[in-house]
Amino acid sequence: MGTAGQPDRSAALAPRALLEEAAAGVYRLRTGRFLGESNVYLVASGSSWVLVDAARPSRAPTIRAAAEAVFGPGTRPAAMLLTHVHPDHSGAAYELARVWGVPVHVHPAEIPPAAGEILPGSANPIDRYVLAPLLRLLPRRPDGRRDPLADVVAPFDPDGAVPGLPDWRCVPTPGHTPGSVAFLRPADRVLIAGDAVLTVDTNSIRNLAGGRYGAFGPPWITTWDWARARASVARLAELDPAVLAPGHGRPLTCSGIAAELRALDQRMARPLRATEGFFREVRYSSPGSYRRPPAAYRRMQWLAHVLTRLGWSPGDVVNLEVPGRRTGTIRTTTLLTTVHDGHRHLVALAGESDWVRNVRAARGHVVLGRRDRRAATLVELPTEQRPAVLRAYLLHAPRRRTQVARHYFGVGADPSDEELLAVAGRYPVFRIVERAAPSTETRGRP
Repeated sequence: MGTAGQPDRSAALAPRALLEEAAAGVYRLRTGRFLGESNVYLVASGSSWVLVDAARPSRAPTIRAAAEAVFGPGTRPAAMLLTHVHPDHSGAAYELARVWGVPVHVHPAEIPPAAGEILPGSANPIDRYVLAPLLRLLPRRPDGRRDPLADVVAPFDPDGAVPGLPDWRCVPTPGHTPGSVAFLRPADRVLIAGDAVLTVDTNSIRNLAGGRYGAFGPPWITTWDWARARASVARLAELDPAVLAPGHGRPLTCSGIAAELRALDQRMARPLRATEGFFREVRYSSPGSYRRPPAAYRRMQWLAHVLTRLGWSPGDVVNLEVPGRRTGTIRTTTLLTTVHDGHRHLVALAGESDWVRNVRAARGHVVLGRRDRRAATLVELPTEQRPAVLRAYLLHAPRRRTQVARHYFGVGADPSDEELLAVAGRYPVFRIVERAAPSTETRGRP
């Protein structure tokens, strides 16, 4: 192995195609055969070792088997570290922490997403337009959290000692996520980079399928702040790494890695398509009559319909069925209901949406459903009656009230009646009038 206190296990590792020694005492486990599969690193430290990243949830047995191949049967690490908490790097962490009885250390900024928090306006495109709307439809645990990872993660000081690795230091690399980090061993300039730098191009299907090898940026579709990600690449270039161990792809061990990173920095300055079309930015608080959601959100609505139909979404979420005003074909939209003054309401965050215009054309006659479907009438409220309902809407997310108020309505966390009245005209609101008997008509004929 080349590390004091540990035997040389090169012969034992030779047949294992997914396990290799990337640098002295640093073992890379590729957790699958797909080119873009995430890496896990087992790092020797004195008489113990540390696990860096934890791949996908199903990879815990693979990681444990690799650890025992390197460090012996029944081994367990001194600590577990995550470069960030995206599920392809943290998925097996909870199970491993439970089996090994060790905490999972993360940058403090990764604690909220470890608990399943996604804040409006501060997430990557996938989070903002796909996961955040869908997470609102999923039930929370009794303690209000959605992810058991929160039970095992612990923050560490990025300016202090690295847990379990006294010969390494933490290098913050914000951009891909707010709390992304890399780990550097100054003695030989070995750098575990996480997703700050990859050696496979996940932003190009052609390059990924063709196996192109080099220094590439993180996948933009899951990157929180591209400008900060670029700045982190420039910072890593200044470290002049001799070995770059990425979150995805083979380690870079050639000379001139710093030059590769500087070239990557320049490439990342080019404009991306990230905020146009499928994942374009939407300002729900803008004054336009209709703020069209991105295609990603619209195309994922079917999953929300299914979850609600099965009763797996919270009780205040419903499927609205209404005939299309032009075709007569039933259109289904999954919406959050808001209770005010003893009545349920629907709020159109995007303004003059298709479902709003369809409801008006149907004179308010709709079907609302979960496992059971009931005919109902939607009565549109005049503008002056909407502020109270908008205020009630904000109470759905007390922990995220400030972000929701600003992102969707352009107001503060505790807006005055006058502030809400000033924007209420942009948000159609309907009161739900229930009909006594369940709907017996077939789906598609409210």
